[in-house]
Amino acid sequence: MNLSSHATPPSKVVFIGSTGGGVLSRLVSHAFVREMALEAVADRPCGFVDVARSGGVAAAVIESADGLAFSDALDRRYPDTGNILFLSFYTRLFRGSFLSRNLGRIFNCHPSLLPAFKGMHGFEDTLASTSRFMGCTLHTVDAGIDGGTSVIQAAIPIDRQLPTAENRHKVFLAQYYSTLQFLRWVADGRLHLDGNAGANISGARYTPSMFSPNLDPDFFSRLGEANQLA
Repeated sequence: MNLSSHATPPSKVVFIGSTGGGVLSRLVSHAFVREMALEAVADRPCGFVDVARSGGVAAAVIESADGLAFSDALDRRYPDTGNILFLSFYTRLFRGSFLSRNLGRIFNCHPSLLPAFKGMHGFEDTLASTSRFMGCTLHTVDAGIDGGTSVIQAAIPIDRQLPTAENRHKVFLAQYYSTLQFLRWVADGRLHLDGNAGANISGARYTPSMFSPNLDPDFFSRLGEANQLA
């Protein structure tokens, strides 16, 4: 894993949102997250701002007509982002100088296993497909829709006998756990920005294995096979 970086390690996090703030409400319940938080910013009055303030995090609303206007406002608000990381819960695209100056410093957690099912309805599109898995992807943000480099993915088998709300809650929890792990890595100084819009985590090892909910629990032992992927 390439860990070389000439960028200043981030020490503060700006939360950017335009949603109800469900994941944020869980995140700010942790003292280390509140200590890292510089502020939360939204482009309109919304639950995201209320959640931040209730959790003890400074919050501001910069009302903006579209993604470009909001991006320009963020660019003016944070002229020096050398020690700042941005965690996005924002539903529009970042554009302009704010995006170009901060490539590799803006992260988002999308409710699907990217690159499949990009866009506003990642969870719904996953469920409407024939996929056996749902999940989330925490990734860097670029100029495209849910593009960038994947940092964390969490895969969950879809139980189609469950109500949609229960499957959605499982993905919500995966988003929360993934984002919390990411922030713990940041707090521990393990996030390395490579200067090319990418990010690496020191000491993170993804052990190759096979995960399939379609195998019986005793599949390998009963058939006398060794799991060579374990």
